Amino acid sequence: MLPLCHDDERSALLQFKESRISGDFYAWKFDCRPTMASWKPEEGNVDCCSWDGVHCNKNTGHVVKLNLSHSCLFGSINSSSSLYKLVHLEWLNLALNDFNSSEIQPEIINLS
Repeated sequence: MLPLCHDDERSALLQFKESRISGDFYAWKFDCRPTMASWKPEEGNVDCCSWDGVHCNKNTGHVVKLNLSHSCLFGSINSSSSLYKLVHLEWLNLALNDFNSSEIQPEIINLS
């Protein structure tokens, strides 16, 4: 049986989801799909390793890959973003979203 995702990583992903403005109303700008719409632990889907765009290490259950490209996201990413709590993350794709020309913060180097 594959391990479930870690509580702290699920929490970080949900915090990131809550901090973003996302939705179909934004689809006019990019050909996008709201990836995070499937992240619904309140509906019983608590294993973040099974969420769209989230990939976990099959042995440890840590989130190692996050693909949120074309996800209808906009806003900004600052140094306090919960993304920086995903310390086992090895691959991140945020392409074709609109983060208001946010600069990549130096904290990104703390990810593996």
